[in-house]
Amino acid sequence: MSDDPTGPRRSPAFILVTSLAVALAVAVAVLALLLAGDEESAGRIEEVRRAAGTFGEALVTYDYHDPEAHRDAVLALSTGSFRDEYQDAFEQGLSEVITEVEAVSTGFATDIYVSELGEADAQAIVVLDVEVTGVAGPRTQRDLYIRLTFVEVGGEWKVDQVTDLNFDPGSVTTTTGGAPETTTTSI
Repeated sequence: MSDDPTGPRRSPAFILVTSLAVALAVAVAVLALLLAGDEESAGRIEEVRRAAGTFGEALVTYDYHDPEAHRDAVLALSTGSFRDEYQDAFEQGLSEVITEVEAVSTGFATDIYVSELGEADAQAIVVLDVEVTGVAGPRTQRDLYIRLTFVEVGGEWKVDQVTDLNFDPGSVTTTTGGAPETTTTSI
C-alpha cells in the first residue's frame, strides 16, 4: 500500500497517452456525426436532382394522341400555385393546341444543378433538349433552361414554381429537318 494520501501517482506518459486516447475518441465521434450529416445532405440533393430531371422531362414531353397523359404526369409532380396554373392552362387550350398541331415532343434533361436546399424546400436549374415533330416538321431545341422551386410534400419533392430562364428565345439552338444547327440571336 502507498503511504501517499492523494492516491497513486500516474506517470506523465500515462497521462499523455490517456489524454490522447480521449481526444482521439472525441474526434472520431465528431467526424462520424459530420459524415452522417454530409451523407444525408448528399442523399437529399440527389433526391432533388432526380425530381428535377423527371419533372423537366415530363413538362416538355407530350403526344397529341393522349395529351391528358402529359397533363397527369405534370400534375402528379406538382403542388400549390404551379399545379393550379398548369391545370388552368391545360383546360383553357393547351390540350387543343397540342392536338391541333399534331405535336409529339420528347425532352431530355442534359444538366441539373441543385442551387438551394432547405429543410422543406429546394431550387434546381434544369437544362433540356427537346425534340418535337408535328405538322410543321421535326425540330430540336437545345439548351432550354428552367428553374424549379420545390417543396417537400409527404416525403416527396413537388414543383411549386417554374421559371423560364430563356431570356432571349431567339438564342436557343434549333435544328430543323436535318439542317445544320444554327444559333440565332436578335439584337
